[in-house]
Amino acid sequence: MSMASGIIFLLFAALSTPSPEYQSAKAKETESSESTTLAKVKKICVDKLTGETRTVDAAREMAIAGLYASKRFSVLERCDKADATLKGAVMERFNRKVRAEGESADFGVAAGAASVSPGSARAAIGAAVGGSGESLYSSETAANASVILRLVDADGVVIWATTQDSSGGKLKTAVPDAIDRSVKQLLRDVEKAEKNLP
Repeated sequence: MSMASGIIFLLFAALSTPSPEYQSAKAKETESSESTTLAKVKKICVDKLTGETRTVDAAREMAIAGLYASKRFSVLERCDKADATLKGAVMERFNRKVRAEGESADFGVAAGAASVSPGSARAAIGAAVGGSGESLYSSETAANASVILRLVDADGVVIWATTQDSSGGKLKTAVPDAIDRSVKQLLRDVEKAEKNLP
């Protein structure tokens, strides 16, 4: 390769590589458009979630109730009329802890006596045996839940996503707590996106 073609190659490479300023501006533009899209969502549909049937049906209903209670969105049953659709999965795992312990004490006492005199003999033996025992058994089942949700616009573009894990709260079991955290995260992110609107 000649020196002239090497210089042309380097010049071409330098011109075709975006500047750091351009890359930063492009990233902000993408973030801004995602925020704008999220801020414009007014009508949401909650699609069927994936996971174990008994868990996901209840989780979907909890998500609908939480979104409706927020009064931030109109919650629709027909997803084709919504600005965005909430999709995702719910996983619930159970851990069982078992604890058993016991103790016992046994005792025994024996006593004997004998007497011998001319013409007679006598013997007496006595024994007493006893025991006491105690055992304890307990088991505890703990649930852990993971909720993975994403908000997808009408064009199929994911505009928001979250993963929330929970082992339950003081008043809620694992799945309701994780759903509640997910809905609250969505509301915080929408509020943040609305503040960033031009």
